[in-house]
Amino acid sequence: TFSQEDTLLYHLKENPLVSILIPSRNNPAILKKCLESIKNNTSYPNYEILVIDNGSSGENRLRINELTKQFGFRHLYRMMEFNFSAMCNYGVEHANGKYLLLLNDDCEIVQSDWLERLLGQAMLPHIGAVGAKLLYPENHLIQHAGVTNLEIGPAHKLIAMSDDQIYYHGINRMAHNMIGVTAACLMVEKKKYLEVGGFCESMKVAYNDVDFCFALWE
Repeated sequence: TFSQEDTLLYHLKENPLVSILIPSRNNPAILKKCLESIKNNTSYPNYEILVIDNGSSGENRLRINELTKQFGFRHLYRMMEFNFSAMCNYGVEHANGKYLLLLNDDCEIVQSDWLERLLGQAMLPHIGAVGAKLLYPENHLIQHAGVTNLEIGPAHKLIAMSDDQIYYHGINRMAHNMIGVTAACLMVEKKKYLEVGGFCESMKVAYNDVDFCFALWE
């Protein structure tokens, strides 16, 4: 979510296809909320949705297939162990978009111009990955406002701090350069994704998004 008043907005000269990639397994109810929020709160006209499923049960697979009729997404089903990096890379192989948007299935969109704002940044030639400020549900606590690289390891900036306040020169109000962002909501040009080899599949669960952002920066 962004502040309408303070965040820099680039006016798009073109509307390239954006592929929204949602890894999801055995979560049809949660996935449905995510898809409803995209459908109801997205003003950008040119996007496709791909759900990457690494092995939902037969019953849930049928429920997800029913959702495809309602929301018009592609359900990419492939039985494999959980490997977030491999799931993302598999989705990218099937994505038609010039730009990619990785999105967790438990995210809900709350601002209609979210794709335009992310895309305006991602289309800049010197920009790698672009992330969004994420809030915990039903309150104004920040979940993510970029990655900060601490001695003990990468961490979310401002986590669990109230978004009712403004911090550090407006870091939770305006666009800032970061060393990394979470893949819970991450946009990148497909060409740049492929140039760095995608997500490192030896990092199956954690820090794969940070490693990816480091690779883009390098």
